[in-house]
Amino acid sequence: MCPRRRSSVAMLVVITLLAGLAVAGRSRLSGPVLFDVVGSHGLHRDDLIVVALWVVGLAICVAAWRRQ
Repeated sequence: MCPRRRSSVAMLVVITLLAGLAVAGRSRLSGPVLFDVVGSHGLHRDDLIVVALWVVGLAICVAAWRRQ
């Protein structure tokens, strides 16, 4: 595997972990719950921003992977 592909995979792992931590975290800045998943957990307004940024990061990783 070439270095560019290795760094794409590494970056995908890092942004996925960070997105998971951001979505799983709780803060007073999270905004209102838009969708209840289970009793005490749900999808907050700010989670949508995290998911959108994760998709952008994923697209960048895929573009770097294909750029070989």
